[in-house]
Amino acid sequence: MKLLEKIANLLSSDAGQKSENSTEPFSGLSIATAVLFLEMAYADFNLAAEEEAQITSILCAFFSMPKEQVDDLIQAAREKRNSRTDIWLFTDQIKRSFSKPQKQCLLDNLWQLVYADGYMDKYEEALMRKITNLIGMTHGDMIQAKQRARKM
Repeated sequence: MKLLEKIANLLSSDAGQKSENSTEPFSGLSIATAVLFLEMAYADFNLAAEEEAQITSILCAFFSMPKEQVDDLIQAAREKRNSRTDIWLFTDQIKRSFSKPQKQCLLDNLWQLVYADGYMDKYEEALMRKITNLIGMTHGDMIQAKQRARKM
């Protein structure tokens, strides 16, 4: 949990604040992170109630935000997700901004989301492989995160 707290401290300082040149209430990094969770939830073309609850719970902890603020973040992420045709922009922000332990924590949480409905779809696994590669992590890192998520 200490790693999650460190990530939250890093990101919470700007996650809920507006930048001077933007009307967005959330940082690009917090939106990028939320978009990845939405992408994973929709990978199997079925957003289960368990997955939706898991996204909210993860993002509340990840960014040390209250549920109401996370609900707004998720809505902003949905809008960004709908306006993009790929996830490269979002993964690139994470690749450049997160440390390796932060990326590992992200993979752990994404795997927890995959297993939230009790089933791993082939599209979810394929997306995990893609995200792992795009954020600069190895296949071994992904497998370790998968194994940790299965034990939970």
